[in-house]
Amino acid sequence: MREQGSSSTRQSRRSPQSSAPHRHRSPPSRQGGSRHRRRSPRSRSSSSARSATPRSHSPTPSTHSEQATGPPPTLASLLQHKSTNVLPTAVVRLHAGDSSFVLLALYDPCAAVSSISASLAAQLKLPALHVGEDRVCKATVASKVDADLRFDVLLKIVKGLQICTPVRPLGDSVRSRFANLTLANDNFHRPSTISLVLGADAANHVVTKGFMPSQNGLPMAQSTIFGWMVSESCSC
Repeated sequence: MREQGSSSTRQSRRSPQSSAPHRHRSPPSRQGGSRHRRRSPRSRSSSSARSATPRSHSPTPSTHSEQATGPPPTLASLLQHKSTNVLPTAVVRLHAGDSSFVLLALYDPCAAVSSISASLAAQLKLPALHVGEDRVCKATVASKVDADLRFDVLLKIVKGLQICTPVRPLGDSVRSRFANLTLANDNFHRPSTISLVLGADAANHVVTKGFMPSQNGLPMAQSTIFGWMVSESCSC
């Protein structure tokens, strides 16, 4: 009995609030709590919009070394930047069998042998012969000025033989300088593609006496059986 009384006394001392009337506390409003825990739909949409929008990266200014540049200039382009090279050309008559053709030929005394492109030889239907590993064809080259001036030549057939001269058109003032001459090629100042080359083996038949030196930036002229060949650089 004494122990029970003491235990009840201790319980009453430990919980003094138990005797007070119990006050009912309403739980916090969910609406108010969600206002602190959740973002409003407006703020969520704005944040998602910010995350969905890709970030724009401003272009970084490139340095001079990073800028795209073209290929470096070649020596030929530098040499012909202020002047244009003219190669000696002539309009010739090429006889092969019973056929005759008027062609534009390049005179190149530095070439060991005369040559013709394989495509032009096939177009002219020139009969080809095999000499070792090379293919050649026989032909007769004649002058358009004097039909009696002609010589036989052995042409080496070369694939992809195409030479363009000059690289750019020249002014009519260059052409007028040679107005009093019978030219081997009246259109030497206009770019042309050539597939027939007369080399050193034809030099003794081509060149004749007569020479006009270059002056005032104009090309020179050499007398040949085809007429006067104009060549050298032109800075006009």
